[in-house]
Amino acid sequence: MGRMGRVALLGSLVAGVAASLAAEVVTLPAAASIQGGNPFFSDVRVFNTSYTDSLAITATYRCFIGSAAADCPAAAPQLQFTLAPRESKAFDDMVASGAAFGAHDTAGGIEFEASGADGQLVVTSRLYSTSPQNSVGMFIPGLRAAKAFTGSVLTSIRHDPVNGANIVAGFRTNVGAFNPGDADANANFLIYDGTGQQVAPPVSRTVPAHSGVQVSGIFEAAGLGNFATANAAIVVTSNVPLFTYAAVIDNRTADPIFVQGARNNVSPLPPLTPPTPNPPGTATPTPPGAPTPTRTPTSPMGPTATRTITLTRTPTVPGATATPTQPGTPTATPTAPGATPTATPSSPPPSPTFTKTVPPTITRTPSRTPTATTTPSGTIHDVSITNFAFSPPTLSIPAGDSIRWTWAGGTHSTTSGACPGGVCTDDGIWDSGIKSSGTFIQNFTTAGNFPYHCNVHHAMMQGTITVTP
Repeated sequence: MGRMGRVALLGSLVAGVAASLAAEVVTLPAAASIQGGNPFFSDVRVFNTSYTDSLAITATYRCFIGSAAADCPAAAPQLQFTLAPRESKAFDDMVASGAAFGAHDTAGGIEFEASGADGQLVVTSRLYSTSPQNSVGMFIPGLRAAKAFTGSVLTSIRHDPVNGANIVAGFRTNVGAFNPGDADANANFLIYDGTGQQVAPPVSRTVPAHSGVQVSGIFEAAGLGNFATANAAIVVTSNVPLFTYAAVIDNRTADPIFVQGARNNVSPLPPLTPPTPNPPGTATPTPPGAPTPTRTPTSPMGPTATRTITLTRTPTVPGATATPTQPGTPTATPTAPGATPTATPSSPPPSPTFTKTVPPTITRTPSRTPTATTTPSGTIHDVSITNFAFSPPTLSIPAGDSIRWTWAGGTHSTTSGACPGGVCTDDGIWDSGIKSSGTFIQNFTTAGNFPYHCNVHHAMMQGTITVTP
């Protein structure tokens, strides 16, 4: 073999080795398996587009929303499998399935690292709930690295103000972000009206590396609970590229849509213009012939961990807080707060280099062990409010004692009243109002069962206090 032939052969071998070492990561930014008042599940499908080559895949579950029933796993669960040419595999309820991750009652994102050529792996999923309607769901695509941006925009955003019962009877929106990189992200969510005017200071969150965050009820989180709009946009800026999304839910029909973040122009943002909210306690008039409003819980991911995926990468249920974020304004993800919002947004920073390594980063949920404090007037029993759950969800106390609810994560309320058939009714015994921090204490002097719920997540977040004589 001549010198030129040997050089050509060597070049071919090098190219073959490089191809065999190539890897692509496809990210599913929101996935959940949460049961309870409103269950949410993710059915995932993967497909090999090649006609000749098999595909070796490692799927890593990046949990960032736990529930009252379970915390995120201490180590990121992984599943390894192979797809033959043109083969499709189905993973129903992938998050909780024993054949996959076994992480029931949690939500997060999934990273699929494939050994083949770019574009050879296709990932799709359906995030859905079986209650109160059978069923409500939305399509969530697997995303490649090119869809992660330092500046992105979410369109088709809607919001209706709360009504007299402090319920969003029409549209509400959850947002989320998933961080596919190795460095933590500082993300800002800015709301704009249809004229391009910013209407509130940014909502800031820290998104850990290879994890996500969900802001359930972005308008409530921004202090715009009474703001009505059918045509808003949300700009997300970050110091590292993020996958961003919104879950826009119509509580009249329980119909959610998933909005994927698009690349945003990085020119300077317009100045902040204060919004003109509707008067407190009023709602947008319902057009003649519109269906009667119903209170349908949403996913943490948007439909709703939302059960939304505000996903900390994050999503998070469109619809767990969590959501169906995961989610008064629900924040479906227990993440560390970001920078203090200011009224004047800054220009997005330049895009850093994106990497595809996947070391596990896990955000743990707070402890669910109740405590009791004895006071001269009786005993105060503690309930933690975090993610999309009251912890513990049920508690028995003697008459004369009190319950102290403490906000440990997210934006929620503790409001007395049952949720028969998934529709909650406030009975007026107590209502903390929608909060994201602090405590609320209620004294119980008479025996009985006292159901309660969150006025942001409705039937998805319920608890019961049993008072004995």
